[in-house]
Amino acid sequence: MAKDLRSFLEDQQRCFPEEFLTIKKPVDPRNWDISAILEHLRRQGRFEITMFEQPLGMNGKPSPFRTLYNAFATRQRCADAIEFDREQWKMPLSEEFGRLEEQVVEPVTVAPGQAPVKEVVQRGEECDVGVFPGARYHHADIGPYFVMTMVLKDEEGGFYDISFAKNLYKGPRKVSASLTLPHLKRIFEQNEKKGKETPCIIVLGHHPAFYWGSLALTPFGNDDYRTVGAFLREPLRLTPSETWGSDFMVPADAEIVIEGVMPPGVREVQNPFGEISGHYQPQMLRPIVNVTAITHRHDAILQGVYPGHEAHYNLGAIPKEGSIYKTCKKLVPYVTAVHYPHSGCGRMSCYISIKKRQEGDAKRVGLVPLVESAQMQLVVVVDDDIDVFNETEVIWAVITNAQPSRDWDIIKNIASIHSWTEKVVIDATEPLDIPFPERIKVPEQALERVKLADYL
Repeated sequence: MAKDLRSFLEDQQRCFPEEFLTIKKPVDPRNWDISAILEHLRRQGRFEITMFEQPLGMNGKPSPFRTLYNAFATRQRCADAIEFDREQWKMPLSEEFGRLEEQVVEPVTVAPGQAPVKEVVQRGEECDVGVFPGARYHHADIGPYFVMTMVLKDEEGGFYDISFAKNLYKGPRKVSASLTLPHLKRIFEQNEKKGKETPCIIVLGHHPAFYWGSLALTPFGNDDYRTVGAFLREPLRLTPSETWGSDFMVPADAEIVIEGVMPPGVREVQNPFGEISGHYQPQMLRPIVNVTAITHRHDAILQGVYPGHEAHYNLGAIPKEGSIYKTCKKLVPYVTAVHYPHSGCGRMSCYISIKKRQEGDAKRVGLVPLVESAQMQLVVVVDDDIDVFNETEVIWAVITNAQPSRDWDIIKNIASIHSWTEKVVIDATEPLDIPFPERIKVPEQALERVKLADYL
């Protein structure tokens, strides 16, 4: 059987039933019911996969579709999604992501009759995206959104690009298209310059590995359907779309696919929306999608991401950790780990550990994340005996090892997506060129000799 969201959920329920939560009571996602429940769970340190059985649709009526959250909320679960040892959820997981993003597996084509996503097909006036349980998440959100992936096809290159993009509900057959990531935006703008519509699809549910493949940091021109196969560890199954046939292929095992076109020269209001940074994005004009067809499974599950919280952080952090690790290793081979912590929203701060050989190594490595990502604001470099996944240890190193006048560097007038243009690199490694006290530790021989179980 091909991998899909159902197979992933079955595996999770079988292996980790304690990590699954079902909400049977009706909820109104437009009225913040879903985000309130997820926030209560988060404050209790609970991140179960959460299935809402009876949500209202964006049209205010009971929806026939369930909706699912927290599939990406723990790194262990993210490891499960790509069939990796969940006990290796720190740097080994990031390295595996970096390895997979360099691989490709060619997709295969199946007939519409063999594609679960074609169990229900609606075209034109039959379509109504309002039946789906899109949600408002934060108090000033302008309306309910989908927060999953869009797929665009570059006509000249013939490749498909998949990226996360939010879609604001605007009517039965219209949503916004937040093309903030450069690849989707580039394809749309290429078509717009020619006065052409841009075909697109929105994928609202699939195996989590499908979404991990979409997050691979591959260059423009990469066919993301091939990269998704590497993360699935099997060929992605594709089937012709309803609107364009075999000229635009869609994921056969998705839960829901919305097909549509983005007209050139049209922009409508979107936002405010609570984003990854924990702040609201201001109101702005964005392209729209005119819906041409909707296909889905009979009992489709709409997947969502709780923006600005753990799942959202992991989706940004894990891909970048693997990529930055590879880049840093080319400059300084004794880099040992890279972590994008949740305190930096999985995007804006980075902790790097190294086996330092000489002064200057830490600052050289520390510049890499600033160059690689406009979102990055703070980089801390520590010795390899510091666990970069343990923020208490990192902050300890900053406080005890670093002297601000010597080890804190402010990089001024550097490109940023934020309003400020100053960024910071902190060398929190132990200095090699001046006397410095040794760090305390319990002897390793004692730890090996004394077994805790013998004393409890």
